Amino acid sequence: MNYEKTAKEVLKSVGGAENVSSVIHCMTRLRFKLKDSSLPDKEQVKRIDGVITALESGGQFQVVIGNDVPKVYAELTKLPGISAEAGPVEEEKKGNLFSRFVDIISGVFMPVVGVLAAVGILKGLLSLFVTFHWLTADMGTYKILYATADALFYFFPIFLGFSAGKKFGGNPYLSALIGGALVYPTMVAAFNEGTALTFLNIPVVLLNYTSSVIPIIIGAYLAAVVEKFINKYMPSSMKMFFVPLLTLIIVTPVVFLAVGPVSTFVSDQLAAGSLWVYGLSPLIAGLLLAGFWQSIIIFGLHWAFIPILINNIMNKGFDPINGMLFCTIFAQTGATFAIALKTKDKRLKPIATSATIAGFMGITEPAIYGVTLPAKKPFILASIAGGLGGAVAGMFGTNNYYSIAGGGVFGIPMFIGPEGVDKGFIGLLISVVVAFVGGFILTYLFGYKNAAPAQADSGHRAADASAQKEQGTSEMTVFSPLDGEWIPLSEVQDEAFSSGAMGKGAAIVPTAGAAYAPFSGTVHTVFKTKHAIGMISEEGAEILIHIGINTVKLKGEHFTAIVKEGDTVKKGDKLVEFDLEAIQSAGYDMTTSVLVSNTADYAEISVKEYGHVRPGDPLIFIK
Repeated sequence: MNYEKTAKEVLKSVGGAENVSSVIHCMTRLRFKLKDSSLPDKEQVKRIDGVITALESGGQFQVVIGNDVPKVYAELTKLPGISAEAGPVEEEKKGNLFSRFVDIISGVFMPVVGVLAAVGILKGLLSLFVTFHWLTADMGTYKILYATADALFYFFPIFLGFSAGKKFGGNPYLSALIGGALVYPTMVAAFNEGTALTFLNIPVVLLNYTSSVIPIIIGAYLAAVVEKFINKYMPSSMKMFFVPLLTLIIVTPVVFLAVGPVSTFVSDQLAAGSLWVYGLSPLIAGLLLAGFWQSIIIFGLHWAFIPILINNIMNKGFDPINGMLFCTIFAQTGATFAIALKTKDKRLKPIATSATIAGFMGITEPAIYGVTLPAKKPFILASIAGGLGGAVAGMFGTNNYYSIAGGGVFGIPMFIGPEGVDKGFIGLLISVVVAFVGGFILTYLFGYKNAAPAQADSGHRAADASAQKEQGTSEMTVFSPLDGEWIPLSEVQDEAFSSGAMGKGAAIVPTAGAAYAPFSGTVHTVFKTKHAIGMISEEGAEILIHIGINTVKLKGEHFTAIVKEGDTVKKGDKLVEFDLEAIQSAGYDMTTSVLVSNTADYAEISVKEYGHVRPGDPLIFIK
């Protein structure tokens, strides 16, 4: 993948830097907050080299890249108008209340999720090492590593204060400083000793805010609001010092006097409530939550659960909910592995194989978006297997300690309790095996047909081979899908095609209203507006036939699709009919681009130049 090229094409596809309010990335996705969410064409984004899929969720336009997302993000932030350090600009308040809540939570927690998982794994490993007597708590090695792992939790309000400050558009160092005040040693000591404190003769309810979550998030929001208000009226010559000074003087006491005690009470009730619901029936809770968890993740709704999961760990020292959910990544991985072994599709096999490896590492987006979800049934069967695994974890009382679990197989140590291996940890291992094996067996037996892309009959294969031999090609020929006048792709009045960014190929101005299969293969995509069709040949070449320019605006009017996604066709089979005269009368340019969308996979792509071209004439030669 060319990371710079991918970044530029993604940015262009979402409407350019002027349409981006903010952009961050998680382990697999670029997450855009856009000013005008109607500008991106998701189908166009999906065709960009290196992009697995694109979706809208939680008020964000998300571009799924996979493991290479940090490299694409690094190139993206080098482009004019995009910065990795600047906080988000003032955004329009779009979406319902829940969507905005999910957006806030994801923006606050996402920057620290990777570190949370890392230190959680480290804590789990230290517990394991002590259990096997490889280390003792008195050793310097243990103390240094434990301090490294525990520092994030102890000083969590500082870390969250910084990320929350950036999310709310305030000075992140101010909100981090407020978080630091909450866990300042003098204040922690006063709480531990029961010392009575007042602020301007108002009694302060002292609490231990180490590892707390909600107080600093609310405090960061108040700091951003107060800072913007003061900044609005403060003379420019005085802003540098007095805006942060007044913000701290106003907000910090409010957090200690009101926000902290109230939000801590709410935190305790949330933890108690979630554990009460879990206690009603751990088995049923695991079956339902784990069964639907990957679907919840697809829509980005999992961020609504993150504060509850972290809050349980911080307040109670453990969380049973994530104990039930952890196995779901292995269910999808098992289904993907089954497809990797069974498929004869030369294009799908390497995708499924690499996605399986990523799944074991805890990254399921390549498996879901690239393999199981497009095939539909494997995703459903893997979700069922995940539900069964979750039921097992619930039945055994599996708990997640130290941090929210992640990291695939490397996250398993986070379920080892402070006392060492117990019944819950054994249940976790069984749930992972049940989910993985269940996803694999169900998919292998019932979820995926053992078939290669459709083979054309011998007559067609002979004709294709003869044509390729005549043209001197070593791989394959793409035949003309249309009757019309050939023009170079560079003359198409659409830069996305003429620039070659979408792939090399040719263009035809049609003189008849029908398009035919340019080779024998599989229909990969039929756009819902029917103006474009994607096909995959038996050799793995991906071809896009895009009929007309901006004809997507017709919303399918004057087009009739003869085939649907997943159909196997022979060369010359009719794909789509269109009313040429009616579309031209509506003012549309009918120039049709025929593109090799996976151009980068080939050494050479050449085009035969015609005057008039007929369906079935050799058009594009791929080596």
